[in-house]
Amino acid sequence: MKYNQYAYVDTDFQEQIKELTDINFLPKNYQDWSFSNLLAKMIKNVLAEAKSDQAKTTKLAEFAVSDKQTLTVFLASDPQKIGTNQFYNVALQLLGYHVDYDYNLASPTGFMQKHALPFIQDIDNTDKLIHAFYRLLNTRAKNGQILLDVMAGKGYFTQFWGQNKFMFFNGKSIPVFNTNKVIREVVYVESDLDTDEDGKSDLLQTTIFRPAESNSGLKVPALYTASPYFGGIIENEKRNHNVDENLSDATEWENPQYKAAPTVKATQPGDENKAATEEAIHKSSYPLNEYMLARGFASVFAGGIGTRGSDGLRSTGSPEETESAKEIVEWLHGDRIAYTDRSRKHETKAFWCNGNIGMTGRSYLGTLQIAVATTGVKGLKTVVSEAAISSWYDYYREHGLVIAPSECQGEDLDLLAETCQSNLWDAGSYLKIKPKYDAMQKTLLKGEDRATGQYSNFWEARNYRHNSDGIKCSWISVHGLNDWNVKPKNVYKIWQKVAKMPMKHHLFLHQGPHYNMNNFVSIDFTDLMNLWFVHELLNLENNAYKQWPTVMIQDNLQADTWHEEKDWNNSIGKAVTYYPTNNHELFKDVNGTEKMSFTDVGGQEFKKAKISESKWQYKFICGNKKWAEPSLRFESDEFIHPVTIVGRPEVKIRVSSSLDKGQISVALVELGKRKRLTATPKLLMRDGQELGYRFGTDTLQEFVPAKETKAKLITKAHMNLQNYADMKKPSKIEADKFYDLDFKLQPTYYTMPIGSKLALIIYSTDEGMTKRPLENDTYTVDLAGTEIKFSQK
Repeated sequence: MKYNQYAYVDTDFQEQIKELTDINFLPKNYQDWSFSNLLAKMIKNVLAEAKSDQAKTTKLAEFAVSDKQTLTVFLASDPQKIGTNQFYNVALQLLGYHVDYDYNLASPTGFMQKHALPFIQDIDNTDKLIHAFYRLLNTRAKNGQILLDVMAGKGYFTQFWGQNKFMFFNGKSIPVFNTNKVIREVVYVESDLDTDEDGKSDLLQTTIFRPAESNSGLKVPALYTASPYFGGIIENEKRNHNVDENLSDATEWENPQYKAAPTVKATQPGDENKAATEEAIHKSSYPLNEYMLARGFASVFAGGIGTRGSDGLRSTGSPEETESAKEIVEWLHGDRIAYTDRSRKHETKAFWCNGNIGMTGRSYLGTLQIAVATTGVKGLKTVVSEAAISSWYDYYREHGLVIAPSECQGEDLDLLAETCQSNLWDAGSYLKIKPKYDAMQKTLLKGEDRATGQYSNFWEARNYRHNSDGIKCSWISVHGLNDWNVKPKNVYKIWQKVAKMPMKHHLFLHQGPHYNMNNFVSIDFTDLMNLWFVHELLNLENNAYKQWPTVMIQDNLQADTWHEEKDWNNSIGKAVTYYPTNNHELFKDVNGTEKMSFTDVGGQEFKKAKISESKWQYKFICGNKKWAEPSLRFESDEFIHPVTIVGRPEVKIRVSSSLDKGQISVALVELGKRKRLTATPKLLMRDGQELGYRFGTDTLQEFVPAKETKAKLITKAHMNLQNYADMKKPSKIEADKFYDLDFKLQPTYYTMPIGSKLALIIYSTDEGMTKRPLENDTYTVDLAGTEIKFSQK
């Protein structure tokens, strides 16, 4: 596995000397030191767990420079140079690798080349020695962190605690802040909203973790995570909507409207500034924030309206949620009032904040970043939005159908609001809020319209992409190409807008499902974000804008390969069209002429089988006879060279239904027995990454080749036949009459290996995502009007 490193900034030698001297790693009078003594000194400095020179000296005997000599013996000979293999035998041991288990003392550089670890040749003078150590401190260790962070976890930087200033190394902030004295406080930001309609503005509980040094005049940036889950979640496993029901006539759709909540103008900030009087009892829930907190960045969490400690009602995805999340940024920037407690008597200011705010978080947390960014709120400088929803319709619906997020069949907007309405946990709030909450649930249930699945003004109000012109901050999106919870269309469609905007923007696409990527082996994402936040929030010119490509995409065959692209859309490939043929083959230049039929039985057989949706999907794509029968399958020839499918495939299908309604699903699948990457990253070193000194940990992980499988889903999509003429407006259809459907699949970036086959599957009921009708429906596909088009590299 390669430990790819994109965050290392090329630094001239004089700057290397300055940085090494600033952190007391290189003696100021290093020119007066002999080669041997300087070598010993710098090795000892890495051994931060040993707190005296005597302890460090004794530990040198634990290292070997070759298969015949220990480091202690080597240093006793007063060497004036050190061989490449000798130096990197020691270096690998410092990086946490073990002789014989990980590498051989006879060939350390061979091991380093295999794992993409950098090394310097022929260290025969002091300057080369200094350069070699500078690069080594910036080299990723076995636990995935750079060696400097490993030293930090052992307490190296405690010597700088109390200096009340940021320190930087290779363009990144280093942990020189006392993590034992982090200030943990709660304040109450006053909103302009009155979502519970009590005549008073809603108060929004906000939790802050900040360096103690920020109480002594140091201004620090804030990393703000808008997390509706932060105060806890209400779990009700039996609450999901029933999906085992027949499709409705979508023309009964009434275009539900969005109705805004009342507003009450909040008090304007004054001159008073009292200290917060409530201590935070919750913990920071995001490792990236914790990592940066140890490096001087405040970590701020707020659940927003309806969450525990706050007033109001949850209304999933609404403009009110956007407003309440935005208002925290306004307080951090100094443009809104907050109080020390719920009495509203004393104002408290974010006096410690330098006015620069970044947002972090995954899923709903990433979604609210998009929402807030579209407002153009002052002070928001950057977002790092992971696995985020850009339109709630694209989360719970698709092409006129009710579609579930992966493994959440039957969930919807109202139920997510219930999950996050955590202020109901407090009995006093419960008595006040419950009647209004019940009314909101009815409003959401009506507005989401599970009967027809159609787009409406209700959903339009929850489409952040329509407000993308308001985005002013720099932008980083992170998404899993196998995320069937927040499907890739959400990041793809907002990226098509952001990529054309003038602010700096980046996109990371990994091979995971609904996952973070800050602790992968194959990429130094946390270091990249350190570099990014330092540039965006501390205004340090550190080459962050030029350090890595605009788009980084993890390969689906080799997890440690990252493709560097300028963009992600169909234009980065060449268009090709495949046609299904009469004999179930898929060809580029021949289209079929027959009409072929299959009978869909909805969820009847699935319900009898009592298997999970994921097991059904695997059996289905593999062609298991029982589950493949209600579908049409077309297979290509084997690929004789690798081909990468990029962007959004588009399918055209001429189809009829034996009923006056229907749903069509389409899947693209890679066929062929081979070992594929694990669906989720394998945990390689649990709690092996120290986020600071005795300040929390993270776990190293990565996708690895797993057991042999027969097939892999590439992408899929679903469509209501009644939307054949207009995706936003249903039409009546007649039974047994053919209609031309034209719709796009979820976007992808997928390499077909040599020997694999591409399969196009046309079916109706997707047991894991669509409704599961109780009646049979026979679909007939006219192959003469059917094709699949995509771009390939």
